[in-house]
Amino acid sequence: MTKPNAQEVEHTPDARQGRTGTSTHCRIAELETENMVLRRALARAGIEAESIVNQHESQRAAKRSGRATEITEARALAAEARFGRGIASDRAIATSSEATNEALRRANAALSESRATLHEREEWLHLILDSAADYAIFSTDLERRVVSWNAGAERLLGWAEEEIVGRTADAIFTPEDRAAGVPEREAMKALAEGRAESERWHLCRDGTRFWASGLAMPLRSPETGPEAPPLGLLTAMRDRTERRRAEERRALLANELNHRVKNTLVVVQSLTRLAARGASPDLSAFAAAFQRRILAFTRARDLLTREDWTGAPLDGVVRAGLAPLMVDGARVDLSACEVPGVFLPPGAALTLAMAVHELATNALRHGALSTPGGHVRVAYLALGGDEGAEPHGAVEWVERGGPSLPGAPERRGFGLRLLERGLAMQAGMGAALRFEPEGLHCTLRLPSPRHVRVSHRAESV
Repeated sequence: MTKPNAQEVEHTPDARQGRTGTSTHCRIAELETENMVLRRALARAGIEAESIVNQHESQRAAKRSGRATEITEARALAAEARFGRGIASDRAIATSSEATNEALRRANAALSESRATLHEREEWLHLILDSAADYAIFSTDLERRVVSWNAGAERLLGWAEEEIVGRTADAIFTPEDRAAGVPEREAMKALAEGRAESERWHLCRDGTRFWASGLAMPLRSPETGPEAPPLGLLTAMRDRTERRRAEERRALLANELNHRVKNTLVVVQSLTRLAARGASPDLSAFAAAFQRRILAFTRARDLLTREDWTGAPLDGVVRAGLAPLMVDGARVDLSACEVPGVFLPPGAALTLAMAVHELATNALRHGALSTPGGHVRVAYLALGGDEGAEPHGAVEWVERGGPSLPGAPERRGFGLRLLERGLAMQAGMGAALRFEPEGLHCTLRLPSPRHVRVSHRAESV
C-alpha cells in the first residue's frame, strides 16, 4: 500500500475541515503504521520483538552481572588491600613482637645474671660470716629483734638461728644490765653516734657468762646512702673472757706483789731485830746465818712465783727451807711429806719455810744433825679436830740419834722465838715443841683444809 502524498491530503475538503481535531489521531495512526512496517521488517529478518526484549534483558542482566562482577572485584580488591594491610600490620606487629621478645630475652638474661651474681655474693657473705667462727655477728631491727644470726653467734651464745630469730636481742644481756636499761642505751648510742663499743659480761643460753668485746653499728641499705634512716643494727662481739681473767690476774699479782714486797721488808726487819738480840759478837757468823735465813725466804718466794702466787706444794716448801743449809739428804727423810695435791697459801708457805729453816739450823747446831749418827724425819699428818673444831693438817719434825735432851732450854734463841711467835702471827698456824730425851719433836700446825687446795702441778725445789 502506497502512502498518500501530503499535499494531496492537505487540499481535500475533509482534511482541511478536520485538521485541527484529527491531527493527534493521524499521528497515532502513523506510528502504528510505522510499527507494523517495522514488525514486518523484523519478521522478514527473522528477529522478533521478544528476542530484542530478551536481548535487552540479557544485556541489562549482563550489565548487572558485569556491575556485580566489578563490585565483587572491587570488594575483592578492597578485601585484598585490607588483607595486605593486615599482613603488613601483622608483619609490623611480628617485627615489633620479635624486637620486644628480644629485648625481654636480653632483660631476662641480664636478670638471671644479676640473680646469679647476687646469689653468689650472698653465698660469699654467708661463707664469710660463718667462717668468722670466733665472732658472734648478728643483726636486729629497730625494735632490737634478731633478724640474722651467724654460726659464730650460735657457737658463742648457744642459741641456734631458728631459736633466736624474731626474739629480742636483750636475751644476751645479764639481768642487772637489762634492769639498768643498758640494751636501750647501747642501741640509742649506736644510732646517734654511728657506733657503740662495749666491754661487759654477756649471757649464754645455758646461763653462763662470758666477757665480750663488742661493737654495734647502724645497718643501712647501700642504695639509700649514708643519710637514709637505718634499717636496724649490726652487732659483732668476741669472747674475751680469758683476756679479762688474765688482766684480773695481772692486777691481782701486781697488788699481791706490792703487798708481798712490803711484807718482805717487814719480815727482813723482824729477822734483823730478832737475830740481833743475843747474837754472837762474831759479825761474820751473824752475817752468814742472816744470809741463810734470807736465802730460805727467797727460795720460798721463788716457789710461789712459779705458781703465780696461788700457793705452793708442801714438799717444795719444806725443801726451800732446807736448801740454804745444804743438809745431807740421806739424813733427812722427806718421803712422808711428799703428799700429792697439798698446796699451802702464800702466807703459810713462807712461814713454814722459815720455821723448817730454823728447825734445821737448830738441829745442825744442837740437835740430831750435830752428830754423825743423827737423822730427822719430816712427815705430813692429817689430823682430826677436837670436838666442835674442824680437821686440819700438820707437819711433824722428829729428831733421833742426836744428843740426849734434858728438857727445854733455859734461854730462848732466835729459832724458838720465831717458832713460838712467828707461826702464831699467821692465821691457822702454830707450833707445839716437845724436848724429849731422844730428840726434839715439833708439830707445826697448818691452816684448815679450806685454805689448802689441790695442786694442778706438783713441783719441788
